Amino acid sequence: MQIKKVLAVVMSLCMTAGVVSYGAPVITQSITAEAADTIEGSCYSFNEETGELTLKGEIDRRTIRNFSHKYYVTSIFAEEGTVFPENCYDMFSLYENCTTIDLSNVDTSNVTNMSSMFHWCKSLTTLDLSGFDTSNVTTMKEMFDGCYSLITLDLSAFDTSNVTTMYSMFYDCTGLTELDISSFDTSNVTEMGSMFKECNNLTSLDVSGFDTSNVTNMSYMFWNCSALTELDVSAFDTSNVIYTAFMFHGCSGLTALDLSSFNTSNVISMSEMFLSCSNLTTLDLSNFDTSNVINMACMFYKCSSLTTLDVSSFDTSKAFYMDYMFNDCNSLKSLDLSSFDTSKVTDFNNMFAGCTDLKAITLGENFKNIKESATLYNGEGWVNAKAPKTVISGDGEFAEIENSGKNTYKRLPIEEETKPTYPTNIKVEYSEKYHQVRFTWDKVEGADRYGIAVYLAGKWRVQTKNITDTTYTSPKNLTPGMTYKVAIVARVNGTWDTANAIKHAVTVTIK
Repeated sequence: MQIKKVLAVVMSLCMTAGVVSYGAPVITQSITAEAADTIEGSCYSFNEETGELTLKGEIDRRTIRNFSHKYYVTSIFAEEGTVFPENCYDMFSLYENCTTIDLSNVDTSNVTNMSSMFHWCKSLTTLDLSGFDTSNVTTMKEMFDGCYSLITLDLSAFDTSNVTTMYSMFYDCTGLTELDISSFDTSNVTEMGSMFKECNNLTSLDVSGFDTSNVTNMSYMFWNCSALTELDVSAFDTSNVIYTAFMFHGCSGLTALDLSSFNTSNVISMSEMFLSCSNLTTLDLSNFDTSNVINMACMFYKCSSLTTLDVSSFDTSKAFYMDYMFNDCNSLKSLDLSSFDTSKVTDFNNMFAGCTDLKAITLGENFKNIKESATLYNGEGWVNAKAPKTVISGDGEFAEIENSGKNTYKRLPIEEETKPTYPTNIKVEYSEKYHQVRFTWDKVEGADRYGIAVYLAGKWRVQTKNITDTTYTSPKNLTPGMTYKVAIVARVNGTWDTANAIKHAVTVTIK
């Protein structure tokens, strides 16, 4: 350190000049060593050898915040009687090499601002705040932002009853696997945006007791909390929330999400709200009020496990952006967009990109067209269900559909027409003891009866047509060695498909 060098030079000069006597060197050298190892300040002392910064007395925020040797601090300890100022904003910010902070002795009873207090303490593994009195604190914005080496954090004694903002409070706390904030009083909080953003190792998080009645911003709240397998937000009061954009972005571990209590009547942005929620299989948004939403871009992007999605009640009359809205929802079979009003939408780019399984889409009178830029896979073409013989989507890679009124469009080949209306996977078992045959087959979707026909004397003759199961056993004692051609017929929607049954008849020889 520079201080050591200066003192060493001074002592060297004194010795050269003969000033240092043999009666004093021990004391002089002892004082020099102590001065070289410790830096004293009005509210701190810093041991250069150990890297420990000791806080004492009335703390001046700027002094600690701007401490010129903060890079060398590895631990911080507060003595009894240490008092923190009302404003603690940014106080320990960028103490990048500090691994341990013990503030259990600090009096924080007058503190109102703890925002960014431990911002980017990236090496911090131990933090003792057990003595904190937070009853007067109003802001905890970015308090632990960037503390990504913390693996435990005990905030059980925190009184948050006066806190109004928790924005980015735990942002980038990637080392935390659990966080108990069940005692938090959030009744006055208005800002929860990015609160748990990038807490990607959290496996459990209990926010079921959160009072969110005054919250206006929940954007990015659980961004990339990818290790969470469940999240109970069913009691959230969202009546004052304006922003839910990116709220569950990257929550790829969630398989279910109950949003039935959400009041979204004031929300204006839902962009990327569920982006990369890749394990969600269902999502009930039937209660969502989207009448004020302007931005729906990427809303369901990469929700690749969703097989159904009901957005039939969405009011999109104020929406400007729908780009990438359903991009890579590659398990969706159908979409009902009949309530969509796209009169103000300026961006449809890649709205349906990657929806490779999408076979049916319903448009209402206010959804005038699907442009090529929406990248709806065309395949063999799309037809209007009212005129299923005519392709109306062009012959390009992506469909172009002009719509008038309410219509359902289906992509060829139409799924209902390709489903077999006759039994398949017919298997035969023989009984040599009783000289009879047993047939089994796969269930035909929509079939309510099955029949057996046998080709005898040049004609097909019906043996029975009242089978309700997918099995049939012939009468006993049929003639061994006799060969029969057998057709199994299914009745679907009141119609017997005998033609296909005969085409797929099986031949059996009695044993």
